[in-house]
Amino acid sequence: MIYAAHGLLIDSDVPLPLPPGTAGRPDLVLYRAEPREVPHERPPGDRLAEIARPDRTIFYTLTRSDGVVLRYPRLCDFVGDERFAHIAVHPHPGADEGLLPVLIAGALLAIHLMLRDGLVLHASAVQAGAEAVAFVGRSGMGKSTLATALSAEGYPLVTDDLLRVDRELLAYPGATETRLRPSARALADGAGYETADGRLAVRPRSLVSCPLPLAACVIPQPSRDVTEVSTRRLRPVEALVRLSSYPRVLGWTDPTTMATTFQLLGDLVERVPVIEATIPWGPPFTTGINRLVDEVVSN
Repeated sequence: MIYAAHGLLIDSDVPLPLPPGTAGRPDLVLYRAEPREVPHERPPGDRLAEIARPDRTIFYTLTRSDGVVLRYPRLCDFVGDERFAHIAVHPHPGADEGLLPVLIAGALLAIHLMLRDGLVLHASAVQAGAEAVAFVGRSGMGKSTLATALSAEGYPLVTDDLLRVDRELLAYPGATETRLRPSARALADGAGYETADGRLAVRPRSLVSCPLPLAACVIPQPSRDVTEVSTRRLRPVEALVRLSSYPRVLGWTDPTTMATTFQLLGDLVERVPVIEATIPWGPPFTTGINRLVDEVVSN
């Protein structure tokens, strides 16, 4: 199938939760290859990124030699060319292939964009007026929850969990669904489906189909101790430090890519407001969530 997401045309044998695209020359090709053993050893080459479990076994690793390999031991090898643009998907025998769309639409696409010197935020985003508002943070800070709640209130979804922002500060549409943790499932109102990683995938009523100017980045701070939404605009230096601490791809060590990302983030915080928002714990949420988005855009 052909998909159009994050400014890319993607040809994938694996069904993905991304907007459909039209025929054309793809930027990224993924095809199923034969299953093979995917060991815990790191593939040959220079290490670009890696995360280990508490027992020191590899959770995932990314290496580059003649090509690029993204390995999830006992699950899958994604073996690509030097641009990580033509990728063979080798599942481990007996592995849960329901995890493949989650990994491809998340980490793999983020890696592809970063290797193309793109700016990738760990963010969900909605449309407000003619602009996009992004919710940025690490896993568990409520990005998908806020995007789902706002989508139900009439704010079209731009993307979930992964946001590409170009040098003109346009935010690109990506995921066509949000993925909720168990604590936020009440927002689904009985809709959605269970994903292989234990989330509930929910398709919103309305989706954005074209890039939008990025109005602001909001860092949510859910709190059980407040009843009203409060905001604080961060100075550029603080905003840069905060956004840098929420990478979409954890464990990245390649200095060239890290330097490019830092430069792009530095440009973003000089031109786009970054706002820390303390939010009452939810769901359910108060109408202050809607006011937060409208005020961000109006200011």
